[in-house]
Amino acid sequence: MSSLLFKLLNLFLESKDSVLDFIYPPHCLVCGRYLSKKEGHVCEGCWNGLGILPHPFCPDCKSFFPEDKDRCFFCSGNSNLSWVRSLGTFDDFYQELIHQFKYKGKVSLGKRLSRRLSQQMKKDNRLLRFDLLIPVPLHPAKRRERGYNQSEILGKVISREMNIPLLKNALKRIKKTEDQTKLSDEERKENVKDAFEVSSPEVIEDKRIVLVDDVITTGATLNECARVLKDNGAKKVVGATLVLAFK
Repeated sequence: MSSLLFKLLNLFLESKDSVLDFIYPPHCLVCGRYLSKKEGHVCEGCWNGLGILPHPFCPDCKSFFPEDKDRCFFCSGNSNLSWVRSLGTFDDFYQELIHQFKYKGKVSLGKRLSRRLSQQMKKDNRLLRFDLLIPVPLHPAKRRERGYNQSEILGKVISREMNIPLLKNALKRIKKTEDQTKLSDEERKENVKDAFEVSSPEVIEDKRIVLVDDVITTGATLNECARVLKDNGAKKVVGATLVLAFK
């Protein structure tokens, strides 16, 4: 009897989903086209149309440079980050995908984007020699409010794809900062100053570290994280983000 009830329940749920799909057919979050079930939240056309950044760039001036160089030609030594790799630039497509991932709970979008970022990272042989991945932490209050740290989700996928260990609690955010979006460059730097601390310095000592975040704009947050890591013994720090946003 219980087996029959289970089958009837499954049949009801499948029928309910089919009816809802008929009344409210799923559509692409980017272009609005109707989707098949296998396409998820975004159609293949939009996925294939996402722009890709082929090279690392300077965290200060955002100039691109080839993989055989380790510092920007113009800003050498100005940042605690050697360089950053991003999947793409912050256009309307990426903006919608990241908004849905970050604020609407569509975690599968972030995972798919981070797999694409991993594919780009694998082309850079230098990254294969790095020791650790560390996600940029959220303040505990912000994490409770959102329910997850988007950078940690990205880091888990990249860790698996790149075979680099992820230390999700190595860096802590100890100051509740303002939203950086509407702040000037200098205000952003001041906002995140002394906002982070290393929980176990011995774990990062003499390590080459990739910091993971969703977006880099001025680089203030990543640079402050990198400063704290290097002050506590890290050998080298670079960044990996989904997108580069120009302010």
